[in-house]
Amino acid sequence: MTLYPLKIKNIRFDVAIADTPEAQAKGLSGLDYLGERKGMLFIFPQPMRVHMVMKDMNFGLDFLFLDENWTILQTASLNKNDKTGVPAMYNSAMVLELNQGVVEELNLRVGQKIEPFEHLDVQAKGVRKFKEGGSFELVGEKIYKVKIDDVKPEEDRLQVLDENGYVVANIDSGVTIFSREHTKELIDKFKKGDTNGLAESILKILDIHDNQEQDYVTN
Repeated sequence: MTLYPLKIKNIRFDVAIADTPEAQAKGLSGLDYLGERKGMLFIFPQPMRVHMVMKDMNFGLDFLFLDENWTILQTASLNKNDKTGVPAMYNSAMVLELNQGVVEELNLRVGQKIEPFEHLDVQAKGVRKFKEGGSFELVGEKIYKVKIDDVKPEEDRLQVLDENGYVVANIDSGVTIFSREHTKELIDKFKKGDTNGLAESILKILDIHDNQEQDYVTN
């Protein structure tokens, strides 16, 4: 399971992500113990009034209910045998589960902020829906963002448009562009250690570039 770093009062914690209904239903249930300075971060598609429960838990938990800016909205603590759970008092974008006692140990309070490392922050934003429209795409192990309102046409550069005619990138004339499909193909072969297949794919793609007809945009 991939763990992502964040800081709470300048102390590093490593957390797993639960960002699908299946992962959120399972949570930490059935786990024998939670390592020191470890946790699980629930990320929701949009802020909502969630109800956190202790089904099949073998240890107690502290909960930090967070908004989209990683600000603590509410804290709670439940024993492993709790039967009622804890409801969110406000719409929460995320909930961070930690070992019971961390909230008291670090004197965590409403209004304080969690500090995610960059990749975790991007991951969290990728789960949530944009109000303006747009999308995230996972390529290999990195997330690339395309947000319609973020990209403006730049003079003397070429623009890459999406299917709706929105600008998604500005590029210099004469550059070679790999498609998303080809990029994923190369990354997949590299990760598998298939050096021969990787070389063949690169030659194939470059051959496509060298032999395809030029397209020109007049408007």
